[in-house]
Amino acid sequence: MADAGLFVHKSARDAHEQITRLSDFISPTIVAMWNLRWQVQGFLKVRPGTTQDELVQRFASGSTMKGYEIKRACVDNTWEEQQERFSVILLTNTIAIFEEFLDGLVGLTLSGDAKLRAIKALQFPVASSGRNYLGGYNALGSSVPELVDAFKSGTSLGRWYSGAKIQNLLLCYRFFKVIRNSWIHNGGRATTELMAAYTAFLPVATTAHLGVKEVPAHAVPTLNAVIAPKLRGSYGFSDVVLRIIATYDRDLSDRRGALNDINSRLLSITGVKRSHTLDAARHKRLINGLFRRAQMPPPRQTPALIDFLKRTHRIPAHW
Repeated sequence: MADAGLFVHKSARDAHEQITRLSDFISPTIVAMWNLRWQVQGFLKVRPGTTQDELVQRFASGSTMKGYEIKRACVDNTWEEQQERFSVILLTNTIAIFEEFLDGLVGLTLSGDAKLRAIKALQFPVASSGRNYLGGYNALGSSVPELVDAFKSGTSLGRWYSGAKIQNLLLCYRFFKVIRNSWIHNGGRATTELMAAYTAFLPVATTAHLGVKEVPAHAVPTLNAVIAPKLRGSYGFSDVVLRIIATYDRDLSDRRGALNDINSRLLSITGVKRSHTLDAARHKRLINGLFRRAQMPPPRQTPALIDFLKRTHRIPAHW
């Protein structure tokens, strides 16, 4: 799982960081469960008459947990069942982080019902019953001169940017989100909505169409049958969400909301660095450093952006 990296919007950086932390927690927890299963099952083979209290004393002492579920978790439940549960946890939390990112992103510009509509739109590909991410883009307004072309080219895009694949990534997102919904609202059974989402996703379920190293693993759904999410698929889905976040971050980096976000986070060049003797190349490096310290990518230093930095006293007026 990648580190957070540099993003224009704070909500994008926060979301990448949270997904990374989620993976850092879930992965060793899965390994720990595998080892606990092996230890408990091995212990019971040697001492089959062990009571529940003895198991708790042996394996849960000092953990602050009661531990009465140890036998059920390690013996009665299969490893496949537990992988499925870990998969649902990872899937559910990844989607929650993405939705929180959208709330922060859209909230820079909109509020109330307009905000809710835009958040919803940004979770749908084009041709989704009238609501789609392009409608969300439009709802967030037009470009502001200060940020035009500042973060939309070259290295400023970042390695996660997937603008050419965003439609396909959202088709993947919809399929996995509806799997999540089926587990929350329908006992894991495939609904007609899930079948439709799978049909839409299937034609682009390739590494080339998604721009990923591996298509998120998934089962083929059958209407009204339980669809078991795959652990490898939930990890792959996290990668898809990371790419959507990075793409939205850059695609919307020239809107009023981005300017508000930048204005609230950017510091100023101070002290001797404001000297009249510094040359243009030094100015450029200092401005790039200003953005990096705010955990933003170095921008393309357009005349409009430089004028904004001067007007807001981030850099000296004589630069």
